[in-house]
Amino acid sequence: MTYPVLRKAALLGALSCVLALPALAAEPSQVAGIEASWLTPPPRPAMDFDPGRLPSRAAVLPVLDYVAMSQIADMSRRPIQMATGSNLSEISSNWVAATFYVGAARLARVTQNREVLRFLTATAEHYNYSLRGARSERTLLNADEVAIGDLYQELYARRGQVGTIMPLQQRLDFMLPHLNRQQETPTLVWWWCDALFMAPPVLARQASLSGDRKYLQAMDKEWRRTAARLWVEQDRLFLRDERFKDRDHLGAGGKPIYWARGNGWVMGGLARTLESMPAGFEGRSFYTDIFRKMASRIHELQQPDGLWRSDMNDPDSFPEAETSGSGFFVYALAWGINHGLLDRQTYLPAVTRGWAALNRQVLPNGLVGAAQKTGDRPVPTRADDVGPYATGAFLLAGLEVMDLHGPVQALPEPAPARDDEATIAATTPTPPPPPPKTIVGEAEKARREQEMRATRALAYDPATLKTPARSSK
Repeated sequence: MTYPVLRKAALLGALSCVLALPALAAEPSQVAGIEASWLTPPPRPAMDFDPGRLPSRAAVLPVLDYVAMSQIADMSRRPIQMATGSNLSEISSNWVAATFYVGAARLARVTQNREVLRFLTATAEHYNYSLRGARSERTLLNADEVAIGDLYQELYARRGQVGTIMPLQQRLDFMLPHLNRQQETPTLVWWWCDALFMAPPVLARQASLSGDRKYLQAMDKEWRRTAARLWVEQDRLFLRDERFKDRDHLGAGGKPIYWARGNGWVMGGLARTLESMPAGFEGRSFYTDIFRKMASRIHELQQPDGLWRSDMNDPDSFPEAETSGSGFFVYALAWGINHGLLDRQTYLPAVTRGWAALNRQVLPNGLVGAAQKTGDRPVPTRADDVGPYATGAFLLAGLEVMDLHGPVQALPEPAPARDDEATIAATTPTPPPPPPKTIVGEAEKARREQEMRATRALAYDPATLKTPARSSK
């Protein structure tokens, strides 16, 4: 018998042993840090909203809890991948999941269901508050990789734990000289319009959290470069990227393609950026003017069913329902009313029609259906197509619909309230309680407890000096 045959026989023997092993009995709640409470959403609430009426806050909040927990349940049932670049459904650190985290983090401010914040905290802990894209300088600048920074900023704003923001700040500091470059370049850092949702709001918020406007000023420079290439003034919309200027990238009717989700990314990103931009920031009117112009065009392009078509310039080419762009439009229009940028009487009917239409697309499993798959242009969408980014947009839209019952809100928005210690403890998953399995017997348990007390007593605590930790600039 030759050596290759021996190796093959050994491999087959090992495989047969593995196949003969009994199946693992562990439930999802017992592995990978997934908690049993995340696996079962609440009962489905009433979701049949009148398109002609503003729903009550009490009617909308259960819907948001249900949809958020349905998305959490779906993500929690799937194995967590080590490489997260192209994940579409799992817990991940990429933009697909991060867009859901943005909406879920805002929901966690108002819901009584602490499992939403507990899930988000566990996710941030799993990724150690870090970002993808470390393998090259180009990917270090990729806006998609920065999107999850919003989650880390939210947790930092609520808890003041400096470690939760350090990796993000380091990444943003690496980006600054490139965003601030004096020499204009033929290529852009944010060369596609989706990027305006992923990175600019994080930079603007970092300026607010740190008190250092350098992040906002750098953001402003690159945002304007992107707008100079992709904003079409006469159509009041953004092209997805510069390819869509040429004849080979026109729609079926020979018109420019204006992708719904691409423009939804821009409008949603504008809203989030303006939330952190100081009222006195020089050039702020540039952003509010574009927001208003886009809103007026979006208002004109809403379809009779309350949604928007994937190619807004040619709705007949993609006549089916689509929620990932429509969710951002409902969010942005409601946000504009709530913050005094849009006329309530003009835009409220579009919001209520859109909100009712979005709810009609929520599938029996609680996920938001009719969500165009990931890509860069309009494509056909099925009723059962889903994506965490569509859920994130849905949550943002619903939260703004709830706020339509309140007064106009000033900009910039205040930071969320700080969590008390009880809330932090209740929403921060921790490893199973000690002792480890290797600690056996009462004597070893007592020794372990002494070790833990010594660790707490002898370790230096920066709070001893009662001075805040300072980040280097």
